[in-house]
Amino acid sequence: MPRTYTKTISIIDTLIYFFSIVFLCSLTNSIFLNQVGYYLALALIVIKFYLTKENPFSKTGLEYALLFYIAAEILSTLFSTEFGHSFHNFLKRFFLIPIVYTFVISAKDFDRTKKFVLVYLGAAMATMLVYLALSYNYFINSFYQLYESGPSTFQYPITSSELMSFSLVFLFAFLINEKMSVKYRLIVLVLFSINFLALIATYKRTGWMGAAAGILFVILLSRKWIILAPVLLLLLASAFIEKNISIVHVYDYHQNKAVQTTELKTEGRPYSVLPDSSSLYVSDFENGLIKYKGNSVQNKYDLGSPVVDFKKWRDGFYVANLIDTRFVLMNIDQNGNLKKGAEFLTPGFTRNWCISNGFVYAIDSDSGLTIFRNPNNLKDRIRFTEKVGTDNENIFVDSSFVVLFSKSKVMNLFSLKNYLPDKLIITKKFSEQSDIIFYKDSKLIIAEKNGLKLFSIDAGKIIVSDVNTNVNDAFTASESGGKLFIATTKKNLVELKLPLKNKLIVKSFLNLDFVPKSIAFSNGSLILSQVKRNRLLSGIDLYIPSNFSRLALWRAGLLIFRDHPLVGVGDIDLAELYKLYKRDFDKEIQGHMHNNFIHLLVTLGMFGFIAIIFLMAKILIIHLKNYSVLKGEPFSASYALGAAGSFIAFIVSGLTEWNFGDHEIITMIWFMLALSIAFVKYRKNKTA
Repeated sequence: MPRTYTKTISIIDTLIYFFSIVFLCSLTNSIFLNQVGYYLALALIVIKFYLTKENPFSKTGLEYALLFYIAAEILSTLFSTEFGHSFHNFLKRFFLIPIVYTFVISAKDFDRTKKFVLVYLGAAMATMLVYLALSYNYFINSFYQLYESGPSTFQYPITSSELMSFSLVFLFAFLINEKMSVKYRLIVLVLFSINFLALIATYKRTGWMGAAAGILFVILLSRKWIILAPVLLLLLASAFIEKNISIVHVYDYHQNKAVQTTELKTEGRPYSVLPDSSSLYVSDFENGLIKYKGNSVQNKYDLGSPVVDFKKWRDGFYVANLIDTRFVLMNIDQNGNLKKGAEFLTPGFTRNWCISNGFVYAIDSDSGLTIFRNPNNLKDRIRFTEKVGTDNENIFVDSSFVVLFSKSKVMNLFSLKNYLPDKLIITKKFSEQSDIIFYKDSKLIIAEKNGLKLFSIDAGKIIVSDVNTNVNDAFTASESGGKLFIATTKKNLVELKLPLKNKLIVKSFLNLDFVPKSIAFSNGSLILSQVKRNRLLSGIDLYIPSNFSRLALWRAGLLIFRDHPLVGVGDIDLAELYKLYKRDFDKEIQGHMHNNFIHLLVTLGMFGFIAIIFLMAKILIIHLKNYSVLKGEPFSASYALGAAGSFIAFIVSGLTEWNFGDHEIITMIWFMLALSIAFVKYRKNKTA
């Protein structure tokens, strides 16, 4: 054999190994590097095959199931009204399948397969340490309570949580299945603990649920019954140890000091409070709208859906905002009681709304601004789409201007004519860490990480009037009863002197033991609401917004499947189709069904659904067979056990996510299967 030829093959082998390591190191932190590593390793394997004429590819047992799935994708694409889009998505999924074959080949022998596992877990742990460091900032700033999510460091938190659930299941399998010294067991326990904390830090129930299912499956498969009881107790404790909090705090607020006088514990979640005359209205979410007189409940109003906000429109008229973005008009009857009136809504996903100039101004993130002008005639409404854009998430209005603030941190200020947007006066881009929290009378307060900035608007220009670096981490402002309060994520409540003029003057600085959900002031009383929910139990709470939107998606998905039962609509983005099947008040638009099985019914129809179920069953059977073959073997048996448990975690997480279509997740599924097959293959070679 020529020396040059041998050297070329050696270089190719080295490069295959190098790019495999790139793939392994980036599995949990960089989809770009991950795919570069995979495709270059695959390309080099094909080049080596061409040069040597030796076929490195071997059967995995998946071939018929894969052909069935590919046939379903092709059939669905051929009948799709969006052929190009469907074909594009099919190709993306098709080209990831060879990961299984690539890493069986690249693993080469038992020692390299073991090394691949260790490199993957090592890189995953490094990624999680970085994630934990960044999560600390979320924790100390109460961002978890505000956003109900962990940081988006390397990918979306849901994706991070699922990737972390896989490594957690692997570490658990090694912890209970591997025979090792006390020293190494302690090391694995420490790594497991770090992984567990990182998974908790994502604050995503999808990964939690998957990890719990995977760990339980590992226990059942390995028959480690003695571990089952403490694991179940830990899950139960996690579910019930964190208590729900739902309180309205009332303080006597004089001379810039607050003394609590009343604590109203509600049955729901007091999202907002509105003092009115001698009454207090509490939007108590699933408990409806509650009217208090002093400490007593005077009336409860069931509006058919959770209430998130309640505001006074005009004398005798009020507006309740529901979780599904519907508005409900409420008016005072002859006996002075509230009476439910007509429902009304905007055409898009309402992000914020306010009442000013006797009008209701509602901004949609996807369809512009809607203005309702008359409570006696709700059809008297005006729409602005092109003029104001469709990227907005906040709105402020006074008698002179309307201020819109977009998701991309761009402020647009329009003059008003007859209280309607007229001319665009100012456009200004703010930093990513900035938020407008207050506007009135040409004064704008911007909250940044390190303080507040006061801007003045004059003669078509916006200039900085003052900076206050003592009020950090502000997230909301509320003008009520002639006072302006700023709340921070550090559990502080600050009153600023009104009118603002050109100076931010702090009148009081209160230290609370909670982050207020809403703030109001009336007749010497400062009213703050506090809401905290058990995150784990929220998975079965139908009124949680994310759960509510999932149920809406699943309902529409089944309707789409009913109309396209055999081969589905094609492997396409479902956002536009969903709009045709959703209810008017289902506003959150998604391109997928947030459930693997409903999504597959919609896109691939019953034919494709059966194909995927067959494919998943075959993958699970291979995992189980591999564990059976390797049982008792050091290292490889623990890996095979963890791989089987991780696949169960994937299936369970897929009940609330479209993770079959998530590039990072499905890459992990093929990779985990590849190494499980490799361990069996190279064990057979070793014992042959």
